[in-house]
Amino acid sequence: MSEFGIAVRAVHYAAVMLLFGGSAFLLGVARPVYRDATGAALQEANELNRWLLRVQSWSLAVALVSGLLWFGVEASTMSGLGLDAVLDRQTLGTVLNETSFGGVWMVRFGVAIMLSAVLPLGRHTADDPSWLSLEAWSGMLACLLLATLAWAGHAAADQGTDRTIHLTADIVHLVAASFWLGALPALVFVLARAGHATTSAVLPIAARMTQRFSMLGLVSIGCLVLTGVVNGWYLVGSLPKLFGTQYGQLLLLKLALFVLMLILATVNRVYWVPKLAHAADATRIETASVPLRWLWRNATLETILGLAIVSVVSGLGMTIPGAHVPAVWPFPFTLDWARVEGSGGLQILMIAAAIGTLAAAGVAGLGIKTSRPRRVVAGLAGIAITLVVPAWLLAVPANPNTYLRSAVRYAVPSIAHGASLFIEHCAVCHGPYGYGDGPAAASLPVRPANLTGERLIRRRDGDLFWWLTNGIPGTPMPGFGDRLSEADRWDLINFLRAEAEAEKGKAMGDDVEPGRALAAPDFTFQIDGGPQESLNAQRGRFVVLLVLYTLPDSLDRLNELSESSAALRRANVRVIAVPMHAAAAIQDTHTRGILASTLALYDSGLVATYTLFRRTASAERILPIPTHMEFLIDRQGDLRARWFGFEKPGSDRRPDLRRQIDVLNGEKPRSPVSERGVH
Repeated sequence: MSEFGIAVRAVHYAAVMLLFGGSAFLLGVARPVYRDATGAALQEANELNRWLLRVQSWSLAVALVSGLLWFGVEASTMSGLGLDAVLDRQTLGTVLNETSFGGVWMVRFGVAIMLSAVLPLGRHTADDPSWLSLEAWSGMLACLLLATLAWAGHAAADQGTDRTIHLTADIVHLVAASFWLGALPALVFVLARAGHATTSAVLPIAARMTQRFSMLGLVSIGCLVLTGVVNGWYLVGSLPKLFGTQYGQLLLLKLALFVLMLILATVNRVYWVPKLAHAADATRIETASVPLRWLWRNATLETILGLAIVSVVSGLGMTIPGAHVPAVWPFPFTLDWARVEGSGGLQILMIAAAIGTLAAAGVAGLGIKTSRPRRVVAGLAGIAITLVVPAWLLAVPANPNTYLRSAVRYAVPSIAHGASLFIEHCAVCHGPYGYGDGPAAASLPVRPANLTGERLIRRRDGDLFWWLTNGIPGTPMPGFGDRLSEADRWDLINFLRAEAEAEKGKAMGDDVEPGRALAAPDFTFQIDGGPQESLNAQRGRFVVLLVLYTLPDSLDRLNELSESSAALRRANVRVIAVPMHAAAAIQDTHTRGILASTLALYDSGLVATYTLFRRTASAERILPIPTHMEFLIDRQGDLRARWFGFEKPGSDRRPDLRRQIDVLNGEKPRSPVSERGVH
């Protein structure tokens, strides 16, 4: 069914594009050139009129039949029935009346019927002034029939503003493609007739039409490139998805065919169109035969490539967009842009490469404008060099999972489970805290890696997953693909991320510093008697003060925060107090004056995860777990400051806390650390 569906869509696309392309060629290219035609030129104009009417009539018939088949395929897919079983009144009525696809198809069939009535009436002789309004109506109806195809594509599944932008880009893309691809057969017909002409009177007509088509083709190509970028943004999303998904690979095939068409069009524009114009000015048929023959060949090849592109587009319409599936990287290398951040030399080189690429593109564009093929070739060669050299310098090894993204959230349950897996499977080599100092480390031929450094934070999730699954060649690191489930491996990676973030934050103190932020693990909490909430749900709303307390030591601090509750609420601060031990929970809050709305239920995973962040730069070893810890988390969900233990007797920390909160409230919104880079 999928192959049949692709074939039906391809035929329908081609037929509708020919319909609009014929009208576009007639209105935008042929009629302005034939306006004052007489004699042999007028006879050629009438022949083109008759030929286009035949082609468009057959195209409309094919569009109607293939449209009905497409509707049947979609109805079969929606109902789960075979194609023969959906042809009953109830099933067809349900699809037509209760689905958006059915509504679009009713509109399209109505437009096709109107076009079948108007199309034959618009064909008069080239010197008949009454042609304009009817041919314009035919063109508008054909354009409407074409544009409504956008609602049968992936753009229709978007919502809100994205849907409007995506549908608009789709419509412009369809119209631009149809003006170029759909009008090419008409140009081939004109060139073939001119090549067999016995009089030189038709040469200026053919030359002017070719020039006009070439100029309008450049506009179409520009629209195709711009709208293609927009569609790629929505449907592919990233470079890895372009190369690593079936949708992206089909799109690459489409782009390769498009580039071949572009090369043929450029050759025509730069070399053969000027030669034909020169021969037409001299009205010499024998001189014009060679450029006419080459223009006809190239235009025919462009048409064949265009049909191949339509087939690929039909396949794309029935393939899940790359943005919605994981990428499987097909190359042994990839580009590591993080290397540019740490190297001033590479930054200069990248700037120079960008300038060089723009300069080379300018040379190529000037060559096209001035019809200088050597300049075009030199410009393209310059673009290739300025792109290849930086890519070679940034290349790093890759694997099929390099761009795989974790579906497991960076959250307390995952990290806590990953911690237990680490102790069971990894601590013997890497040590209990990931420093590479486990009991078995000394006996290994290669020292285990330190898993807490900045290098691990920079590693892609997919690379870590691949190594956990398959091991690392040349090291004692084994693969755990046969011992740990996929979810277990992602939990272990989240724990390693948390360890690395904790090590990165060793210098973090009780003052908020611009640029210093750690990814705070998400967690759920429940105030006694209330619904379950999460840290992520506080994003954009509150600064969060997470307090891990122990009784009776923390009573004074909790009372102090309760006394400041009104001021904290005004500053949009949410205090969440969690006991560090199950027995430490406060049972009778009213007698102690502590605000009950701040006291959450005990969560062992939350306590275990956030106590990872007790590392300090002044301590050679990791400190014992304090009896009281506080973490200040900003509106983006990032950890910005922390403090352990208590102030000196008689001191009041509230003014300092208010000052840190004012700093956070004064910051501009930004993306959370957990959503940046590779993680």
